[in-house]
Amino acid sequence: MDRLKTYVEGFDEALGGGIPRGSLVLVAGTPGTMKTALTFSILYENVKAGSKALYITLEESQEDLRAAMTDLGMAGLDDMELYILDVGRIRLEHKDEELSKNWLDVLQKYIDQRVRMNKFDLVALDSLAALYSLSHLSNPRRELFHFFAFLRSLDATCFLISELPSGDDGKLSTFDEEFLADGILFLRHFEKREADVELHLRCVKMRRARHERGYYALTRDDGRFRIARTSSK
Repeated sequence: MDRLKTYVEGFDEALGGGIPRGSLVLVAGTPGTMKTALTFSILYENVKAGSKALYITLEESQEDLRAAMTDLGMAGLDDMELYILDVGRIRLEHKDEELSKNWLDVLQKYIDQRVRMNKFDLVALDSLAALYSLSHLSNPRRELFHFFAFLRSLDATCFLISELPSGDDGKLSTFDEEFLADGILFLRHFEKREADVELHLRCVKMRRARHERGYYALTRDDGRFRIARTSSK
């Protein structure tokens, strides 16, 4: 099976070789757990290896996103086939119509046009919470089922960032998207001791892959993500 590497040191082995290409993966976690950085890093490293990627940001500006990723060591973005679609800029251009637009439909058209024209094999959407705040979902489960089906039709590996509220209630999405997704990468802060917080990464599920299910400590050093075993339960 063709696999997409995450380029997180040690994690591809835990995934049984990487993420099966064509998967639709939720990257879920509470605020501040580096969901954007991890997702962008996966796209960045794969573009360096020959992929073409589209990163869709619904709230953060393209300039701020580029600056933040550059600060994390992801240099040379201007010369890479990693394209950022700044939906916030589009929203400002159509601010008088924003409340009347169905942004789920608008976004779907933008994605379809750009992916098919540029033949992107990687797509990331940041974030689902921002998309829901813009959309008029009368029947969320039905509409998201069709949106996820559309993403699968692109013949690309897709990452959807899911912002979770603080607190551990076991819920990984707003409208049970975890049942529609092929894979879930879950990030959390873990308090080891007073004033000592560790960032953890876990693969909750990954269809078509035999993967480890435990938590790993996630760090970023020298411009690369890496994992280590953790004894936490």
